[in-house]
Amino acid sequence: MLRGAFVTSKLDGGDTFNDIAQSNGEDFWKALKGPICSRLYNIHITQFNITKSDYGYIYNENKILGVARLRQVRVKPNSCELHKEFAKRNYTQGCYAAYTTRNEDKDSFGDSSLNIFTSDAWNYASAERTRTSVHSGVVSNYGGGGFVQLFTRNTTTTMDILEELERNSWINRGTRAIFFDVIVYNPNINLFCHVRLLAEYPSSGGAIPSTSIQAVKLIRIFKKRLLFLFNLWNSIDLILLILSFLCILFELLNYLSTKKYLGELLKIENDYPNFDELFALKINSDFYLGVTLAITWFKIFKYLNINKTMLLLNKTISSCLNEIFAFTSVFLIIFLAYTQLGWILFGRYLTEWRSFRISIFTLFRMILGDFDLYAMRNIGEIIGPLFLFSYIYFVYFVLLNMFLAIINETYSRIESDPTLETLKIRKFSLNFYPFIPRKKSIDYETNLKTRGYTDDDIRKIVHKYDTNKDGTLDEQEQKTMKHDLAKGQMKIDENLTVSKVITLITYTLFTKHQNIQTVNDSTSNSRSLFVSIRLNPLTQIDDFDGNQHQSTTLPINDDEELIKSDIPLIVTSNFCENDTIELRLDQDAEYENENTN
Repeated sequence: MLRGAFVTSKLDGGDTFNDIAQSNGEDFWKALKGPICSRLYNIHITQFNITKSDYGYIYNENKILGVARLRQVRVKPNSCELHKEFAKRNYTQGCYAAYTTRNEDKDSFGDSSLNIFTSDAWNYASAERTRTSVHSGVVSNYGGGGFVQLFTRNTTTTMDILEELERNSWINRGTRAIFFDVIVYNPNINLFCHVRLLAEYPSSGGAIPSTSIQAVKLIRIFKKRLLFLFNLWNSIDLILLILSFLCILFELLNYLSTKKYLGELLKIENDYPNFDELFALKINSDFYLGVTLAITWFKIFKYLNINKTMLLLNKTISSCLNEIFAFTSVFLIIFLAYTQLGWILFGRYLTEWRSFRISIFTLFRMILGDFDLYAMRNIGEIIGPLFLFSYIYFVYFVLLNMFLAIINETYSRIESDPTLETLKIRKFSLNFYPFIPRKKSIDYETNLKTRGYTDDDIRKIVHKYDTNKDGTLDEQEQKTMKHDLAKGQMKIDENLTVSKVITLITYTLFTKHQNIQTVNDSTSNSRSLFVSIRLNPLTQIDDFDGNQHQSTTLPINDDEELIKSDIPLIVTSNFCENDTIELRLDQDAEYENENTN
């Protein structure tokens, strides 16, 4: 939208910004004073009834922040070397090289006495002053400094500025790039947008236009601040970023230290070669690398949410965190109490209880069944077995089962939650739908039986549509039969005086109830009723030939009962066309003409 406003828009049949290619600079002023200023100041735009208070809006919705800015990057005169023969004959009036930081011109230019509105545009401003970073153009990379001219909020003043710049040749042979920058904000979508139009003037001549439009959501990042870290995955990303820098740092230090000291250490023969520093760097490097890789593998859970099972698992864990923390506090109280007791009772006798820290690992091993009952019983015939059995009872049978009960109860609640967000699961699964093999033909006998045909009727139908008389229906013959079924009528035998007709009621997806219409069959007294009913879009549907269909057989006595029928009772049928839903009625159902419209 902004690209169309500044780049491709025309004013009174004039030039666009892209039309300045191969120009000498004059077309740039035409585009700037034409469509660009027209959008900035809403000139010649009357369809939106723009008022004075609306100045500074683009397309009536995008607010211009501050004012627009022009910035010129120049090169020094005589910055390239001419062949001596050309220099003698004065074939050229000065030589201007291609832009480089070394050739950049930072000297003031122009006649200051002629400049009324644009005194600053002729003096160089550094990148620190403009607060602009390096920009990569088509021809070269340009620094953030240059000769800057700001627009104003007044249309007339801005036009006077542009006229003065053009009249005093602000763009000349030393010009290598002109930047037009403007920042806009759209509150409807909460987006900031930086529009940059660049006209490059290479040393070979002409002009090369290019455009850069960047849209970002700055307010969301600014407002959340530290709340950004309260998201689990954002915290993991930050941790991974820090660990990655540490890995790079330690690998670099390890490489430099090895290169510097290894040769000297290998030359030592009569002294101790101290490899402690090299070993410590390598061990730390491997440690941080291992932690980084482990957390990276853990992050895979974020992208497994597209699978329903993994989504349930993640939702279960996140939903029961409060209960788990409460359980953990109870577990730690009992666990640390047994740790202290075991250390006091057995610490002076058994090595696996010799310290508080070692006792913690011993209790964890006891949960896994790794314990020495005989050694503990030798310390005390009663206290040893009592300590072991009471610990196993409280920790293994009570606390661990409480933990499993919390997980199981939360999982059951999440699984039965109808608001579980599975939409992205379906969207992801649909990407693989074209690769799923599907049936190329249908079991017509089974489907005819579900429509009320007897075996004798089916044989007659097969005989009728079997044009090549091979005893089976090929694809083309099935299509012909399917076409007759879709119309709601299929004659068993053309020689019969009374045709046996299946009456169908059809309705279309996502439509409201419509008027009932009667379709008379010219060959019989039977009629087909067509009714439109709104279908629940969440009802499961099957597929045939890439289209989704549904059908059902509903017992009805009159039209109103059909309309109020329970739609979720619908079952599948492969004979439906496109998005049409087919409801088969009893073949002998009769309807009064006054019930139809």
